[in-house]
Amino acid sequence: MLFGWFAKATSDEDDMPTTRLQLAGLDNERLKPFPTPFSVPSTAPYTLQEIDMMALSYSIRSKPDWQRKYRDPEIRAKWRQEALSTELEDRAYAGRPEESEAHYYDREVENLERPRLTEKMVDYVIDELALHDEKLKQTNGIATSCFTGIYESDTLIPADLRQELAQAVLELEKNPPFGEPDWHPGSNEQVLDLVHPSLFPLVYGKSLVLDADGPSTRIAEAPNTDGWPRSSKKYAWLPSDFDVDCDGKVTISSYINNLHPIRHAKLYPIVSRVFERFVPLFESVLSDLQQPPPQRIVVDWEVSSSWYGPEPEWTGDEAVIREWEETKQLKLPEPAEFTMPEPVAPPPTFPLKGRRLHVIVKLANIHLTPEKPEYAGGVWHVEGMENESIVASGIHYFAQENIGESKLSFRGTFEDSKVPYEQDDTKGVKLVWGLDPDGPCVQYYNSLETRDGRAVAFPNLYQHRVSPFSLVDRTKPGYRKILCFFLVDPLQSASGNVISTARVAPQQRDWLADELDGLPQAVKGRLPTELWQRTMEEVEGTFTLKEAKEIREDVMHERKYLVDATTKDVFEREFSLCEH
Repeated sequence: MLFGWFAKATSDEDDMPTTRLQLAGLDNERLKPFPTPFSVPSTAPYTLQEIDMMALSYSIRSKPDWQRKYRDPEIRAKWRQEALSTELEDRAYAGRPEESEAHYYDREVENLERPRLTEKMVDYVIDELALHDEKLKQTNGIATSCFTGIYESDTLIPADLRQELAQAVLELEKNPPFGEPDWHPGSNEQVLDLVHPSLFPLVYGKSLVLDADGPSTRIAEAPNTDGWPRSSKKYAWLPSDFDVDCDGKVTISSYINNLHPIRHAKLYPIVSRVFERFVPLFESVLSDLQQPPPQRIVVDWEVSSSWYGPEPEWTGDEAVIREWEETKQLKLPEPAEFTMPEPVAPPPTFPLKGRRLHVIVKLANIHLTPEKPEYAGGVWHVEGMENESIVASGIHYFAQENIGESKLSFRGTFEDSKVPYEQDDTKGVKLVWGLDPDGPCVQYYNSLETRDGRAVAFPNLYQHRVSPFSLVDRTKPGYRKILCFFLVDPLQSASGNVISTARVAPQQRDWLADELDGLPQAVKGRLPTELWQRTMEEVEGTFTLKEAKEIREDVMHERKYLVDATTKDVFEREFSLCEH
């Protein structure tokens, strides 16, 4: 029985792995809070050239058999020549936003051609391939993706597990969790929600929560914060408890919201096995957040003050100075020569084995038809709200049919004060970092291809966006299916501040009614229908599907406001070329 299952799961809490960091091999004193996308990070911007270096590296590593080819001197020379001569068609101008995002600017922007990579930059990328090769051998096929902190693998999820997942999801599609297909609101019946956290979320002031230290319940209280609209005072997505033992085996010890743990019990061990494979991906992401990899090109005040070369000596002739100002050429800052680090693949600085994690699960399909052959793509966003403390996202593209190329793009921001520039050096700031005076403090961090079978993990510090895609054969339908894991900040989990499904009984009133119907001496049969319905309506902490969908509309409205506010206040805040 469902609620008997819930009661047993909550009573087994003490038998589960501890969340205390000391038992995970971590030193509390050396840990720092994970950065959040809801405030400006304390990091310096990347140079455009380093961003392009990472794009070049990713394009090479996306080639078939690149691990053999990069060792061939002739092929290396060919790649080098192509990199030095290829036009940057996708991003021809430095700092210019995409056409659809031109609303950033209230004035015309000077177009400066985006600088090409120098020989030193290209050589660094090609030499660095040896490091990527060695890491692949030591990390079960996990690779750095298109940008720092983003990881991917095409081999991490074995084919038999993918097939199991696809088959179980197909059964879920045939027997939807709530009886009928649940098309995501506003998706033009293209996005099918199978498991979505915005349905039946935690509702502050209404949901019942078990006390952390006892069997009593209380009404969920909104977080005590002034962070609105970053933090919701109305709702929160409900994570599940995922216990990772010391060998990396994962057990889901509390129900996944909107996935019935008895009717859809077949999916639980499959989802847990997929998450097992994601653990090293998440460890890589979190380790990079704790100890960010050094930038390949470091720009300080000494570099920025000398990249035009020495000014001409003052002779009293202002024309000489004016001519130098008009014709001066910027020498791009470059990386040092690449050297192989030791060890090549160090153990994660933030291991997840032996810990209880809180994970929000989403299952969704995108369906295209000859009548609706194109998907418009998404908007720039991060996952969740501040009170949900999502630190990283994982996506598995486990099934795809008749879908053209699609990409997942990333962008980020930085701390303004960490941009070293000389007074009024508009040109230098634009050519080196891609920043315009009065333009947004945003940098575009490349894109990865969302291939069938690929597993991806990335920090929630970056905004991401799904690009448009369409049917390959427009006479036939097509689909893409994804399983998403939103990982709650483990430091918050360790503090005991996270409310998960271990402390909130299923809120689906229909599930409760079905449960009571199945009792050996069912109460329902002894009561008139009207009285039974009225009794069910009085059950605290539960909602009908109609009520849950109304709540979902409000959740989505609130989060749209959040996305807009976060984008405006953090990622697209104005960059001011102020006086020093």
